[in-house]
Amino acid sequence: MHTLTKTELVGFMELQVGSLAVQVPIRASEPEPALPLASFEVEGDKCAILVRGDTASKAVERAMGEAAKLAVSHLSRKLLN
Repeated sequence: MHTLTKTELVGFMELQVGSLAVQVPIRASEPEPALPLASFEVEGDKCAILVRGDTASKAVERAMGEAAKLAVSHLSRKLLN
């Protein structure tokens, strides 16, 4: 796992978690063939969507959508329970 604070911040994705709008950081990471193009990562109390590749590509956009679903699931358990 990458240290989230050592990756480059490229933006935020706003996710709707219940009635809350939560901004999740999007961070760029070095491409690694064994890892997905985008994934939701948690380190302690910090979280981010890590992107490994060109953020403009359709494959990365799809992977970010899947990572966002995981983020909403995680944040729902954490914030709404």
